[in-house]
Amino acid sequence: MREEYWYYSLWLVVVGSWVIGLAYGKWWGGYSSFLAELGQIISIPRPDQMELWQPLVYFTLTTVASFALSQLFFGIGGAAFLFARGVYDSGLITTMETTITSWKLTSVTSAEIWTIFFLLLVLAVNLPLCLWAAQLGAHRAIRMLYRLRGKPTKPIAGTEPISHLILIITLSLIAGLTATFALAST
Repeated sequence: MREEYWYYSLWLVVVGSWVIGLAYGKWWGGYSSFLAELGQIISIPRPDQMELWQPLVYFTLTTVASFALSQLFFGIGGAAFLFARGVYDSGLITTMETTITSWKLTSVTSAEIWTIFFLLLVLAVNLPLCLWAAQLGAHRAIRMLYRLRGKPTKPIAGTEPISHLILIITLSLIAGLTATFALAST
């Protein structure tokens, strides 16, 4: 396969494995399975399970872990761990669904709103950053496989994932600070 096709193929594998894991966790496997426990490695716990300072650490380290673990077995680790994260995220989505469906217009508390905002930060900010980091890690692993086979690669492309990872970490820190504020407000 040509090298430029790997970029799009890896996006398909990374996003597809998370979506399949989400469907598996939602309809077949359940939130309390072994895969959900494995998914906690690169996911963020619910707000009621965290201390005040932990969102900053979790938001940052989940992206780094996603990048590092996706390099296992030349990119296969990314698909496996993102499948497990999808199973775990199905529980977060279920928690959000039950909280929102139990709302009555007159009985919504500010703590519930901040909890939903926290969960939205996890799913709308941290998840895409983890998917991006996993794609970068898998792409880096494929490049390493090319080098081990003796095939030529572009020298500039080797530093590209690291520079993107720095951007991902910066965005994760900003999201972590916002999530810390949301957790403090609950």
